[in-house]
Amino acid sequence: MKIFRFLLLPALFLSLFIFNLCTKEHFAPYPGVEDAILNNCNLQDVSYEGTILLILQDNCIGCHNSTSPAGGYDYSDYDMLLKSVADGSLLGTIRNEEGFSPMPPGRQLDSCMIERISVWIDSLNVDSITPGDSIPDDDFVSTCDPDTVYFQNTILPLIVSSCATTDCHDAASHRDGIILTDYASIIKTGKIKPGDPDDSEFFETLTDDEDDIMPPSTLTPLDNDQIALIKKWILQGAKNNSCNDGCDTTNVTFAGTIWPMMQTYCTGCHSVSNPGGGIVIGNYADLVALGQNGKLMGSIKYAQGYAAMPTNQQLSDCNIKLIEKWIRDGYSE
Repeated sequence: MKIFRFLLLPALFLSLFIFNLCTKEHFAPYPGVEDAILNNCNLQDVSYEGTILLILQDNCIGCHNSTSPAGGYDYSDYDMLLKSVADGSLLGTIRNEEGFSPMPPGRQLDSCMIERISVWIDSLNVDSITPGDSIPDDDFVSTCDPDTVYFQNTILPLIVSSCATTDCHDAASHRDGIILTDYASIIKTGKIKPGDPDDSEFFETLTDDEDDIMPPSTLTPLDNDQIALIKKWILQGAKNNSCNDGCDTTNVTFAGTIWPMMQTYCTGCHSVSNPGGGIVIGNYADLVALGQNGKLMGSIKYAQGYAAMPTNQQLSDCNIKLIEKWIRDGYSE
């Protein structure tokens, strides 16, 4: 009997040691899983309805639902949730990985929740899920007329970026009594006459060859295409109009999608000659660097700890989604 007891104790320790090795080997692919195991996190019985849905309901679906799909993601819809699995955004956000906006805002899920989601994702056949947009493109039907220049979509962000800056024509500085931050102020203080750009003082300053030209020669001037858009808008009646641009995410490239957006919203404040906050957005390499260090997404999403950009108005959900997709897809040129 004593011999049996003597042999039983080592056998018991050996069994526990082997079990521990097997457990660690089984869970090794999941970052942080050892912390989850130490916290008595059950990773053996993980299912969508019994585990994942409850985590999402408590922490995510309040902001990511069919009524308010923040960032374009609706986690209350299973098919849309699978797409966020396929494109890597679900794990990227909850793990606070570079290039993704940390979620939930202001806090992180505990290690057990993160590893349960990781285990569930690993149980799926991710390769069979078609990566795509969380909200189908059919839900974003364009209402824009290609022959119309829209104030809210194009003219306002262009003027704000290039003219309504600190020490120039924002509400606080209002140099020469001119404020260019909103429709009413632009029309009134810019002395714009709908239908007649040549008799509109604001437009005249854009094309004036004398000392009154705006933006000042020390800053980056508007290019001919941008000036032409403002002229066309005035000719069309200088209306306070807007449209839904359709949010086409099928082919997001730097040259065709991202750079035109930067020229409209950002380069006026972040050019080589006017590097607001020490940030220069002058070319592809500049923007890729901002994407890689997290400042681009942090700023445009107004995330805590980042300077909110653009300062006077946040980019639309569609534009944020386009930039996020461009980063996620590898910064295509």
